[in-house]
Amino acid sequence: MVYQFSPIKFDDMGHIRDSVFSILRNAILDKKLEPGQRLVERNIAEQLGISRTPVREAIHKLELERLVTHIPRKGVVVTGFTKADIVEILAIRTSLEALICSIAATKIRPRELERLESLAKQILDEHVKGNLKKSNQLNDKFHEIVYRAAESPRLYDFLNTLREYVTKFTQVAYSKPGRPEEVWVEHNEIIEALRNHDSSGADAAAKRHTENSSKAFLEMAFWEK
Repeated sequence: MVYQFSPIKFDDMGHIRDSVFSILRNAILDKKLEPGQRLVERNIAEQLGISRTPVREAIHKLELERLVTHIPRKGVVVTGFTKADIVEILAIRTSLEALICSIAATKIRPRELERLESLAKQILDEHVKGNLKKSNQLNDKFHEIVYRAAESPRLYDFLNTLREYVTKFTQVAYSKPGRPEEVWVEHNEIIEALRNHDSSGADAAAKRHTENSSKAFLEMAFWEK
């Protein structure tokens, strides 16, 4: 069955392209759009109830991320992910997370540390309650605070590009039995290093956290079963 998009409304017309891009990318990540499936600009625009221009621009961004490709005489088709693609993204994320945590350690403020401590506890509590969506949302906020504490806009933008990928991966990794409890310990190790303004310690703690998350994801993902 061909996936159908629902019409969307925009309060801010300037954000149409980004919204369309996010919709298409999530559909690919969630496998609603499968590898080999054609993306017909006109059809997508009609389904979303918008003009073709933002769809064309969004598809171009998807090409830059290698999620779709243009095939002569066939058009734009979904590329999807290979295991190698996933491993590469996870490795990039590990390096960038470690770097931004090491920078944040030199700049983080007491109120940000207090917020991180509160979030770390809430993340575990919500998971124990079975509120997995809420737990993942709080996890995103935890990392967002660290990213912003570093006050490194370019590095923030690089990590933000990976955000939707990482969110999807985290949801899978959290399904591993015992992983939420491990995350609780790892988050607190990151907080402790940040509190001590220990750049090397923050780097190591963030690297350990992301490597463990990556391992859990690969163990739980469908292609490892």
